[in-house]
Amino acid sequence: MTMQASFRRRAIISLNATAITRDEEKASSSGRRKEDHDSQSKQKFSRNDASNSRPRALFCVLALVIAASVLGSYVHDRMTATGRWLTTTSDQPLVTRSDDFLSDEEFESLRKCALEHPKLHVAGELNGETFGKTRGFVLKFNEDGVERFRSKKEYACFVDVFDRLRAPLTNAFVMNVLLCELQDYSAYDANGMAVGLHLDDTVGIFSKHEFVAHQVSVLYVSVPEDMEGGQLELFPYGNGSTPENVEPTEAVEPKENLMATFRGDAFHRVRAYRTRSKRERVSLVLEQYHIGDNHYPKTITFSESLKSNMTMDV
Repeated sequence: MTMQASFRRRAIISLNATAITRDEEKASSSGRRKEDHDSQSKQKFSRNDASNSRPRALFCVLALVIAASVLGSYVHDRMTATGRWLTTTSDQPLVTRSDDFLSDEEFESLRKCALEHPKLHVAGELNGETFGKTRGFVLKFNEDGVERFRSKKEYACFVDVFDRLRAPLTNAFVMNVLLCELQDYSAYDANGMAVGLHLDDTVGIFSKHEFVAHQVSVLYVSVPEDMEGGQLELFPYGNGSTPENVEPTEAVEPKENLMATFRGDAFHRVRAYRTRSKRERVSLVLEQYHIGDNHYPKTITFSESLKSNMTMDV
């Protein structure tokens, strides 16, 4: 090989090496720029992601709040081993009391309406050994019958109480108004019961199952001042067995214009009572039920009846 050819070869190799080096530098520079761009993109994406995650987190919190609210108002009905349908929830207290439930004017108006109500004057006997003469009436209606109840002039004085007491999602109701004239004063037994231990399940669905009230409220409309006894005693549902030989968890002392509201699955009874006065004892009782879609068609749209021999929370 001549010296000139050898020089040209070295020059080409040198040029190629320089070109490769420059290409590598360009590639390296391009790579660095790409890495910087990727890094910036990642940082930007990270910032955007963090920015976007905040509303997503707020949305999730809001969704949880809404879900909790919905679940809080949802009624979980369940059938027990005893064949009872229950809808009470764990957060319902056994009983609450509200003194002076109505204003003085409202209460006097309701009391007058109840005591003079024509349907309250039907003679009858309630458990002759424990009660004296009793008379009263019962209204049963479902969601579809509420407006019919409202439209009845003879029940207008009870509508406001119904509206105040109505619990969310309840769709079947039993309203009782009962008047009791007590037995002979000397026949009183302080250890006796005017109403035995029971659950309220009078919604009137024809079924082999027992539909227990969701909530029950008692408004004491007329209570003799000298009355002895008559406490409303309550027991938790527990395993569903009727409590025996145990003291009540709560006892409500009757008093005019007192509203006592208790869990529908609470076992309860009323102690015997007596009074020397001629003043009658009158109570308004509202049972409220949550009835599922499958059984709601079996509920009573509206019915009214005059009753004697009534076992009620008075």
